[in-house]
Amino acid sequence: MADKDGMERKVYLLPEELVERIKAYQSSCGLPSEVEAARRLLSEALQARDSIDEIMKQVRDQFQKDRDLRALSREVLSSHILVTKIEIEDNELRFVIRNLDAGKITRKGVMFTGSANDDGWINSWETWPKKEKKPSSSWSAQEEEIPF
Repeated sequence: MADKDGMERKVYLLPEELVERIKAYQSSCGLPSEVEAARRLLSEALQARDSIDEIMKQVRDQFQKDRDLRALSREVLSSHILVTKIEIEDNELRFVIRNLDAGKITRKGVMFTGSANDDGWINSWETWPKKEKKPSSSWSAQEEEIPF
């Protein structure tokens, strides 16, 4: 159960070698505790697995809390391990991640995804989330042949 700060206590058994690596990371980063070192390592490992859709969900969730694009950039994007480029203009925030996927949110909260070239220029935008195509409700024998 989470406490008032949204923290939950867990106990994990880890191999000694892994604990020593966490301690070495803590020392090299000057972190105050092994717990903080483990939090950062876990966070970075999970961020490295994020897709553009996962990051867009985080952007949307933060925008619902605070509509300030600069605050959104600070809270979600600037510390994200995959984000390589952030641009903030008067009416929108754009970002690019390592695989050259891109995201954009306007001051009104309209969201887009796209792709960038090697120079970081975004080629095209599509509304996000993508609208799912509904299957056709009409069926005709001409569309599909029954195999018996």
